[in-house]
Amino acid sequence: MLPKLNKKTKTAEFTSKFFPQHILVLSCGANFIPMGYWTVVSKEPFRFLICMQVGNHSLKLLREHKEAGLHFFPWEERDWIDAAGHLSGETTNKAEVLGRTLVPAEKLKHTKLLKGADVVFETVLSEELEGLSGTFALFVMDVLHVHGNKPPQKRKPIFYQSVKDFATVGETWKSSR
Repeated sequence: MLPKLNKKTKTAEFTSKFFPQHILVLSCGANFIPMGYWTVVSKEPFRFLICMQVGNHSLKLLREHKEAGLHFFPWEERDWIDAAGHLSGETTNKAEVLGRTLVPAEKLKHTKLLKGADVVFETVLSEELEGLSGTFALFVMDVLHVHGNKPPQKRKPIFYQSVKDFATVGETWKSSR
């Protein structure tokens, strides 16, 4: 059976079959939002690509401040992180409502970091990739500073599976090669 095509673009229709996505919490200014669309795009220089949905308050802040903290929290923090995605930072002080502590960044001028993350990357905007999507704004972010020493095999990441489903890793396996 052939896949359904999007008639406008002649591409396959969107599917969430690429899930799960590792959730990060992006902070910008004193606001924060969970997001799953990100990847490392360069090791030298160290860079992330983040994709932020068009129309949200964090997008406006990212364009204004040109910097962000990228936080990776443990599985135990999933409840407030999910709640943060359902609140608007434009009308709500998320840190106050969700009982989160914001702390100064080492290298960023306007952005506060969230206390309690396993790892935090302080990043600045390298460039916005315009015209590639009508759904997301894409940003290449240069990493200026890294916080956290917990090794990956000791972390329990939060994975977004779609809609309201989340998961984490319950086992580890070491290759013999």
